[in-house]
Amino acid sequence: MGTVSAISQPAFALEERLRFVEVVLLWEGLVRRQRVSDVFRIAPNHVTRDMRYYLDRFPEAIDFRPELRGYVPGPNFKPRFASDDPAEYLSLLQARADSQGAALLPLTGGTVQVGALPSPAMGIDRAVLKQLVRAIHQGQGLSVTYLAMRAEGPSTRTLWPHALLNTGLRWYVRAYDSESSSFRNFVIARISNAGKSEARSPVPSSEDSGWHKHVTAHVVLHPKLNAHQQAVVAREFGMKRTGKQWVWSVELRQCLAGHFFRRYGLDAKPPVPPSSHWVVLRNRAELRPYFLPGGSE
Repeated sequence: MGTVSAISQPAFALEERLRFVEVVLLWEGLVRRQRVSDVFRIAPNHVTRDMRYYLDRFPEAIDFRPELRGYVPGPNFKPRFASDDPAEYLSLLQARADSQGAALLPLTGGTVQVGALPSPAMGIDRAVLKQLVRAIHQGQGLSVTYLAMRAEGPSTRTLWPHALLNTGLRWYVRAYDSESSSFRNFVIARISNAGKSEARSPVPSSEDSGWHKHVTAHVVLHPKLNAHQQAVVAREFGMKRTGKQWVWSVELRQCLAGHFFRRYGLDAKPPVPPSSHWVVLRNRAELRPYFLPGGSE
């Protein structure tokens, strides 16, 4: 049995196994040794040692039930390595479904079957993504061929990327653009070629106000929803009661705000019908400058 100091910081591999155990216990209520053994390809006796370690560190956190041949949450169980946030768990399930791989299996348990719409990453060129990620890490520029929807054909420009963005529909790269002399979002799937550029960025990423500055959207219920509909939508969006209104307040990077408004139909020209627009933007006038141009996403 280890001392308190010896067991205070588990090794990474052990922490991953314990996170898996907590996820399964938290959401499914039962975990068996063989399942942990199969996922991490370790001997069942090794799993027993892991459980003993966990109990030494967190007494009465788990109980072994012989009749179930597995462990269940004990009276003092609470996640120490995992998270009990449903949004995080469901996001991990979606990521696992998108990837169709086992990389996220230790974080999600693996037995819940998940279906998801096709990932927006499907049209992204592997070589282009590698160049973008490495340019971000190394602070370098890229000469790219970009297929803009509003252009007559491909254009060549130099980008200095510093972040990746996901809107739920597409992946973008946030970069300083030589052609417009500004920071902009570029659809990664529309970059057909990328090569290293030796040119230095005229403007550092620290001056990208669209990335560093935030706005807050106050999303409220459509006023023509009936009382039952209001309760349903407020629950679905996780709204909080503020005075007499249900409000979903969302802090957004300026460069993502327009995509958020488009995703939820918050930039639609009023009046909008409650049948297709359950929520509206309370501070619409303030945030109108961040709306996307018509037809853009």
